[in-house]
Amino acid sequence: MTNMLPSKRDFGDLRKLFFDDLFDGALGDVGSFKTDIIEDEKEYTVEAELPGMSKEDIELDYHDNILSISAKHESETDEHDEERNYVRRERSSRSFSRQFLIRDIDEDDISARFDKGILEVKLPKKESEQPATKRIDIQ
Repeated sequence: MTNMLPSKRDFGDLRKLFFDDLFDGALGDVGSFKTDIIEDEKEYTVEAELPGMSKEDIELDYHDNILSISAKHESETDEHDEERNYVRRERSSRSFSRQFLIRDIDEDDISARFDKGILEVKLPKKESEQPATKRIDIQ
């Protein structure tokens, strides 16, 4: 008979199932996008998923060893929509921004392309400029 009554543990699991996971999944990706960074001997390749965006929506910068990817998309109204008697109209606006620290890049040879919602950035490596070690005398 006691197997039919929910325990405190069961209520805790239900709370986690309905609230924690729901909000983690729903709010966890707000303002973000999925990105992979692949390294080989010659370069880093950054692949960012930006579905629904166009090339014109994306801004890409590399400065002080930081790769910045920003995207902003706003839904537009159709000029024929003004003729209708709307009671309610909704629009959407999305903006995303990510930054990645990637050192020792040949900035002059960075290239990027955008195809089918995937931004691919090629960041060729350059020889690391290791600072000379300064010996410190102990007194």
